[in-house]
Amino acid sequence: MKIMANFENLSSTEKIRAALHRDVRSMCSEACHLLGLDVTKPAMAVISELIYKKLIVYGSDLEAFAKHAKRTIINSDDVKLLVRRNPSLKARLNNAQSSIKATVVRDKRRKTVVPVNKQTDTTKERPKEDEIAVSKSKETEREANKINDNLEMEVSEMIDLTFD
Repeated sequence: MKIMANFENLSSTEKIRAALHRDVRSMCSEACHLLGLDVTKPAMAVISELIYKKLIVYGSDLEAFAKHAKRTIINSDDVKLLVRRNPSLKARLNNAQSSIKATVVRDKRRKTVVPVNKQTDTTKERPKEDEIAVSKSKETEREANKINDNLEMEVSEMIDLTFD
């Protein structure tokens, strides 16, 4: 419990670094187990620091791409521009984007029609528009999460993480 209290007192940057270090340690231990290798703690710290610095560069690049396009929001085109030198990752992002667009188009076409029969019993309540919207948004969110999970699994298997 003391560790959790210390984590809550950290700044947001320190929390990000700590979480990144935890994830790198987890990935290293899993890779070591699968490959029969051993990675020292200082090596893991160096790896996590390199990844953190690379992510900072990626973030500033994404901001610059959006700013150059006179936008304040980073979109998928900026991410594609960022990964332009990694053809396999760019192809996966294009496939993921097209599947997400297909899901969104399919959801936009789908309409929930609540039949209203004037001769039905008045004690039966028909679904309210808010309930229908919440139901649609939950279903869309579930599908998006499923797509994101599949994308993360595919990307984690195929990403070339060589640094420039």
